[in-house]
Amino acid sequence: MSLLRKILNHRKKSNKLFFTTPTHSQGEFIEDVSENFLGTKVFRCDFSEIDGFDNLREPSGIIKDLYEKLSWIYKSKATFILTNGSSSGMLAAMIATLKENDKVIVARNCHVCVCNGLILTGAKPVWVMPKYNQEWGIFEEVTVESIQEAVAQNPDAKAIIITSPTYDGIFSDIKGIANVAQSAGIKLIVDEAHGALLNFGNFKSLPAIQLGADVSVNSLHKTAGSLTPAGLLHIRPYSSVQPEDIQEALNILNTTSPSYPLMVSVEATALYLNSEKGRAYIRRLQKNIKDYSKSFLKNNRLKIYDGNNDSTKILFKVDGVSGLRAANYLNNSLNIEEEYSNSKSMLFITGIGTSKWKLFKLFWALAKMDLPEDEIIEDIFAEYKLPQQLMSPKEAFSRPKSFNIISEVCDKIAAEPVLEYPPGIPVLMPGEKIDADIMRFVTKNAVKTIDDV
Repeated sequence: MSLLRKILNHRKKSNKLFFTTPTHSQGEFIEDVSENFLGTKVFRCDFSEIDGFDNLREPSGIIKDLYEKLSWIYKSKATFILTNGSSSGMLAAMIATLKENDKVIVARNCHVCVCNGLILTGAKPVWVMPKYNQEWGIFEEVTVESIQEAVAQNPDAKAIIITSPTYDGIFSDIKGIANVAQSAGIKLIVDEAHGALLNFGNFKSLPAIQLGADVSVNSLHKTAGSLTPAGLLHIRPYSSVQPEDIQEALNILNTTSPSYPLMVSVEATALYLNSEKGRAYIRRLQKNIKDYSKSFLKNNRLKIYDGNNDSTKILFKVDGVSGLRAANYLNNSLNIEEEYSNSKSMLFITGIGTSKWKLFKLFWALAKMDLPEDEIIEDIFAEYKLPQQLMSPKEAFSRPKSFNIISEVCDKIAAEPVLEYPPGIPVLMPGEKIDADIMRFVTKNAVKTIDDV
């Protein structure tokens, strides 16, 4: 029986009086503003762990059955529901595989949740820089060669953490990196948050656990149509990572009151994606994007990124116009909002829920856009260099710290990550020195630094 069917049957047949949390009692009381905005149905499936509804901390009934169904769909050793986003899945994977002072090889274009994982575990990062594409202003894949070099220099590393696809949809060679990791006896964790559709469409990469990654995470809310922040964590068949270790780590991180509406959203989303209707939707979305690209991109100033990337992430640039200015025009003049823009390009994320009409309006607006050329815009990321790591993120987190105005932070040690959100990729990590080069990326009024070293 599905979790949703279990809830519906309960609503029809149960005549129990519940003196349990939540005390809105499945919608017996709903505050007027909430009812007008949310309706009543979401409250009716908002349960705690009452009799017969299992427990996300130790599944043994209906949730265990759902886990087995998800594992079959995603071809995993085990799949876990994440009700606190894919960030919690990355944290759990790190807690399950790393301990204090372990070395971990990390691609620098990681999400800030990896920084949090380094603080929680006490592991010490060995940073690997991805390739940088100056024309588009984006970081691309992490090469197999750079991982080989990092492993050769750090044979005692316990794990490798890669983001693929990236925020911009760029795939790394996970199979090649997995071969390097397995040869060295190192775990491979892939942040696949933006790859929630890979199992179900025609993409340039297979899902990470099918290419040799030990653990991967997906954000179902990003592209797959579920409620925010629903996600999944997968373990590869035959990986030495054990499901009980992941469950234990999730139990440390998760609330003891998980959201049943979110779990129902995960179940419904996964079943839809795996259906012929869902797979057809994704294929149709990809075809529509491809067709519109051919039809509308006849203006030679307008370009769409077509590298080794996820086709549902549409990365545009207009020659001679900054992505920031073009995005501002779309927002203010045409009522179209991008996911993210930089000095060169604009990112538009599509997925379940992106209609053909929405795509048409986007491509039409881009093709009609006729902005004069900008002055030359400096791309500071083209010269980005890794800051000097003076202490581990955990050590920096535990030190006394204070805020300093920008003019006073040079040569101090960062106490917190400095990043732009989205995409949430830090340019400065806790424990790193704020030198003259990195000062170009520090744009806030004040920065938290370590008081004494």
